[in-house]
Amino acid sequence: MRAGVIGTLLVMLLSATMTLALTGCNFKDIDRRIFVVAIGIDPGRKEGTFKVSLKLAIPQGDVTKIDEKMQILTEESDSISEALRRMKSKVEKELDYVHCKSVILGEGLAADDIRHVTDWAVRRRDIQLILNFAVGRPGALEVLQVKPPSERIPSNSLILAMSGQGTESPFISSVYSYQLMRSIYENGIDPILPVIEAQKKDQFLIDKIALLDKRKIKLVLSPDETRLFNLLSRSNLRTNFPAHIGGGMYQYYTESSSSSYQIVTPADEDSYLRYTIKIRAILEENSTAEIVTHHMLKEIGEAGAAELEHAVTALLVKIQGSGMDPLGWGLHYGARHWNNDTEMRVWESLYPRLDFRVNAKVDVKYSGMIK
Repeated sequence: MRAGVIGTLLVMLLSATMTLALTGCNFKDIDRRIFVVAIGIDPGRKEGTFKVSLKLAIPQGDVTKIDEKMQILTEESDSISEALRRMKSKVEKELDYVHCKSVILGEGLAADDIRHVTDWAVRRRDIQLILNFAVGRPGALEVLQVKPPSERIPSNSLILAMSGQGTESPFISSVYSYQLMRSIYENGIDPILPVIEAQKKDQFLIDKIALLDKRKIKLVLSPDETRLFNLLSRSNLRTNFPAHIGGGMYQYYTESSSSSYQIVTPADEDSYLRYTIKIRAILEENSTAEIVTHHMLKEIGEAGAAELEHAVTALLVKIQGSGMDPLGWGLHYGARHWNNDTEMRVWESLYPRLDFRVNAKVDVKYSGMIK
């Protein structure tokens, strides 16, 4: 028994030694690596080619330095993999992708077909499935070249904005590579991508969402429509909405929010999709000189709910008119009307005829703090 235990320990020790020997041959110290933090992909000058750009963070070795150095490499090829291999000849250190957090698709590429790039990103063994995808306007390279004054680590501003670890904007949606891949190949849901606009050399803007039909952009939502889309797609959206009473304008802040929907298919009447939106709010702005009473808070909530119902209904009708399903209604329908042979065909015939009924409840609890 004791001999067997000793033998097992020897085998484990030998296996560990061999593993160290195998992995050590490819190991390179940090001072021999350059970290790729963002990848941009645009259409090449020749048809069928890609212009691949890498944003590199160069380690300095001194944590007291205020700014890290960065470098952008660009290469054109008929394949993404070939472009990356060629770029290795432009630097003296090994390109490391373990810290890559963003893939920016140029608007020209996203208007044609994104499936090639998505397939490459999820297959690549050293790129994580939690990197963020986005559309770059006018192109991916222009977005990578933006360097805000507040950015100390290359591309960190994009990472913080897109992941939600920094700003909590109601206009930004995070789309990870595994989510994008699922939306492309899953029946009953279509992909979305945030749009990043390079406005200046030191400023970008993220306040729109692009809707895609599995392969390319079909519709770009306005900032107000993007905010409403995010209200429907995630809970506790931190934002503000207007309420108009008479000639006065009020703005209420959403302290908490939730939305749910139900696809109703009665036998004796038309099918419809019923949305229920609940918001607990705080009054944030008052354009009138009137004292806000408890009764006035109730009126503001009712007026805000009516305006919200109208705006959401208009958005849903617009999405329906595009023929796309970014909120996954078809997936929801298929999960509750199980029949693998017919469920999607039934949904495809039902979707264009759906009516939308939106019920919003805005409860303004607090009039704000006035001293």
